Amino acid sequence: MDADPAIAPESPAHPNLQSQPLENALPEAIADTAEAQFLQVTVNGDLPLLLPGDNLVEIMKLSIGQVIPMFDMAPWVVGIYNWRGDMLWIADLGHFLGFAPWYHQAEATTRHTVVVVKPPYDSDRPAQEQPPTLGLVVSAVEAMVTYPTAAMQPLLDGLEGAIAAVEPGLQPFLQGCYPGSHSQPQLVLDATAVLAAMAQP
Repeated sequence: MDADPAIAPESPAHPNLQSQPLENALPEAIADTAEAQFLQVTVNGDLPLLLPGDNLVEIMKLSIGQVIPMFDMAPWVVGIYNWRGDMLWIADLGHFLGFAPWYHQAEATTRHTVVVVKPPYDSDRPAQEQPPTLGLVVSAVEAMVTYPTAAMQPLLDGLEGAIAAVEPGLQPFLQGCYPGSHSQPQLVLDATAVLAAMAQP
């Protein structure tokens, strides 16, 4: 890789300022090399989404009989599950985002693929008001992937193929996207926003 002239100038404008460009460029250089991990999942059968790795706790398979259904709840709430001795709410991520519920999809089975996700701790809120950890039902879990943090792009009309593929219910819960192969953008889900919205009464 070629050296960045902003980091190591050959002829500084003033000898007393020789160290200043290095100090100023260091945070930018770190940001340029920063990477983020994501779990690639699919919802609605074949729509790929990226879940930020910082929110991930566990991936598990649950049979329908292990989830206790709850009545008078939002339609995307599947039920509750005894997880490590605690009550874990199980939610249908695709249905919450505006797609058909899992049991209406062609690949529906008697077992759920569940990704357990947690929100970041908010020091300004008391413990009882922290958004809960939830289990999100997805169609499938694909792989862990890594992208440069600085390469994420906003979902703008000018980004070819991005807006056209996004359902209205999905748009408020996206951080952005990474350009993918064959003009298929990799949509990055804002898991914190999803958890906060699901926690609303």
